Amino acid sequence: MLRRPLRSFRRHLLDRMVLRPSQHPIHAPNLKRMRLPCEPDTIECFVQQSHDESKQPELLVLKFPGTAGRAERSTAFPTAMLDSIPNAVWTWNPPGYGGSSGHASLSTMARAASAFWTTVTEKYAGPETSIWLCGNSLGCVSVLHIAATHTPNPKRTGLILRNPPPLRQVIKRAAKSYPHFGLINPVIADLCDSMDTMKTAGKVSLPAVVLQSEFDTLVPVHFQDEMLEKYSGPVRKVLMEGLDHDGLTTEHHETQIGESLRWLWQQTNPNKINSRPSDSIRKV
Repeated sequence: MLRRPLRSFRRHLLDRMVLRPSQHPIHAPNLKRMRLPCEPDTIECFVQQSHDESKQPELLVLKFPGTAGRAERSTAFPTAMLDSIPNAVWTWNPPGYGGSSGHASLSTMARAASAFWTTVTEKYAGPETSIWLCGNSLGCVSVLHIAATHTPNPKRTGLILRNPPPLRQVIKRAAKSYPHFGLINPVIADLCDSMDTMKTAGKVSLPAVVLQSEFDTLVPVHFQDEMLEKYSGPVRKVLMEGLDHDGLTTEHHETQIGESLRWLWQQTNPNKINSRPSDSIRKV
């Protein structure tokens, strides 16, 4: 009888330790606000696009911000590096963030991410549309869950992961600075499988670009590499030298990132596989 309340309490602790939801208004005049009915929740998204709305885009990007991120702050990455490719970028606010309904919780985030994926791709992606799932930090967890549990067209779907975290290791490392940190072990044990990248990564065979901050103190590179050893698809890594977890990229980093995006475009755009990448991707 005590197991269910105890599990609920442990998962509540995990939510408090990992998630940083906010719901205050954020002005986003250059983004289009959308509300998607993803039962039982309503998901708020912010959209930016360069394509004719009467047609499907050549590239559809679904973006998942980090633990304190908000869709209203979404940038044009990676499409800012693309030239003459009709595209649309959808960035979500997960449940409990921004104007999305529901409660911010790791245990329900995966279900909501799946509903977001299904709703957007079924309505806005055509048979010739390439789809990129783009995650930052905690957002990578939702990306890997979607890629592991859904069946996207492997010839047209790719991932962009910035500092992807193996959550169990990250939480345990952060808890070491607190007294009685050993008590965190049973709490971590209740992390749901859908949020455990050490379990989902091995189920994904899609091409992925992984952006790694060299001096990441939150998700060290060796943590990321340990998780990536389980990844089943082709990976193109970019080590962003000199950066911490949330560091801003420089022109030097963007040159390397641009090269990796050209590779990902070739991997996910089979109809133009023989075209020169520079015909579609602007070198940065």
